[in-house]
Amino acid sequence: MSYQVLARKWRPKTFDEVVGQATLTRTLKNALSSGRIGHAFLFSGARGVGKTTTARILAKALNCSKDDGPQAEPCGACPSCAEIASGASLDVQEIDGATNNGVEQVRELRESARYSPARDRFKIWIIDEVHMLSTGAFNALLKTLEEPPPRVKFIFATTEYHKIPDTILSRCQQYDFRMIPAKELLVHLREVANGEEIQVSDESLAKIARAAEGSARDALSLFDQVLSFSGDEVKDEDLAALLGLVDRELLLTASQSVVEGNSLALLDLVEKLSDYGADYKNFARELLLHFREILLLKLAPDSSSLLAGVVPEERARLKPLAEACSEEDLLRILDLLTKADEELRKAQDPRVTLELALLKMVQMRRLLPFAELVDRVERLAAGNPAPPRASLPITAPKALAPATVSRPPVSAPALPAPGAAKTPSPVPSVVSAAATTVAVPGADDLLAALLEACRARPSLAQPLRGAAARLEGDLLILEVAPDFVAFAGMHQDEYRDLAKSAAGRTLKVQIGPGTVVPEAPPEPSVEDVRKARLRQEAAKEPAVQEALDLFDGKLIDVRETKPSS
Repeated sequence: MSYQVLARKWRPKTFDEVVGQATLTRTLKNALSSGRIGHAFLFSGARGVGKTTTARILAKALNCSKDDGPQAEPCGACPSCAEIASGASLDVQEIDGATNNGVEQVRELRESARYSPARDRFKIWIIDEVHMLSTGAFNALLKTLEEPPPRVKFIFATTEYHKIPDTILSRCQQYDFRMIPAKELLVHLREVANGEEIQVSDESLAKIARAAEGSARDALSLFDQVLSFSGDEVKDEDLAALLGLVDRELLLTASQSVVEGNSLALLDLVEKLSDYGADYKNFARELLLHFREILLLKLAPDSSSLLAGVVPEERARLKPLAEACSEEDLLRILDLLTKADEELRKAQDPRVTLELALLKMVQMRRLLPFAELVDRVERLAAGNPAPPRASLPITAPKALAPATVSRPPVSAPALPAPGAAKTPSPVPSVVSAAATTVAVPGADDLLAALLEACRARPSLAQPLRGAAARLEGDLLILEVAPDFVAFAGMHQDEYRDLAKSAAGRTLKVQIGPGTVVPEAPPEPSVEDVRKARLRQEAAKEPAVQEALDLFDGKLIDVRETKPSS
């Protein structure tokens, strides 16, 4: 007896055996049980997900002679089921839409539909790749499809749903087959391996399931190929070499080099891939899935079902990488790898394309998120160094020198000496260990200290410029320009905290309008006046106005050109 490939030998015979389409098969079974059976079915989806197999099972269920009517569970033993399974049934015809796509073939089908079935309950046509029919063939099929004879059923299958005319779609019950999840493919492959008495690890089967990309037929075909090489005992190293799968160690080396910012190590890695003869596109796809696992470890708890596909050993190795990367870093890396996968398909030199993508990933790791950049600017403005970003290997921070003050200081000069000219100046907010006396700051000194403390936040400092201050016991009264009263009042608590730090004691802050006005701006220079006049003249030019309207721009600078000699 000739060898039968696994994809045919393990083809499902009942609805319950169809892999990964539980919702769809349940709908069909309920329709058969209740008698709500349509006259035309359209099965759409990717290759190898069970469309033609389900069509044959549906044909057996419609014509099973175990009972008087259609059966939700075909017996598989009656003459009708046996003939449909072997392709010898006279009443169930399978047609290839690619080779029988003309008007003449459809006319023959219409003529045949007028006659009753030879023996079975229904006359059924299964048209595979129905989108290949010509426009004329679809038009010739319309009337029969809309009002078929009572004992005629149509089952269409297609991988390109969008190519079918809407007039055909509206006359069919539509069923969309999904890509089969890798977890369900793994379970199916384990059943096949046990049935064939094959010794293979779950890790090897998981690699086959992932390489199949959601197709049960592709998974069984790959498994067949592996068995031809390895026999009844499949070794993990044989699987990687045979299927061209990328070694996990190479993926781990790549991700560690990206996190460490080691560009040279990534170039060496590409050189190794070249020595191995590896497929660069396949490596980029595997690296994309690898960083996806790192992102899942970053976001999901250990008990999450999202991590079911990551073995515990791999989790322990990837966890430091997840901790060293921010969510923004990983999203940027995944986006770049997605674009690299598209570029590698049409790249004239795939190696250079892969190297550029890997080096861009290193540079992306050096970019600061906007929020962190703002935080660093504020820290530097306040005189505090920003903490370093996490990277691999993660090193412990250096020990800080012992602190000489008891609370964070606010930079401020000392109070003026008695008899000296009084100028507003901030006061010390802390007392050193060597000091024996404490100076009590006045209202003007507190105002100067507030201005100094708000240097890093210009919006808070603006109302204090030109303001007046009075100190009545524990109450600091700030009289600001009337235009700033509302804004300053919104930030009264922040001014109170700054005043407390400057005075070294708890103060209440009261903000109100004063008679003072903000400092007048300086008089414009002759050059400023000339520039303003030139801008006004340029803005009146029709060409300039048209350019500003066209690009939604604004006039920033005007330069006067010298007349040519």
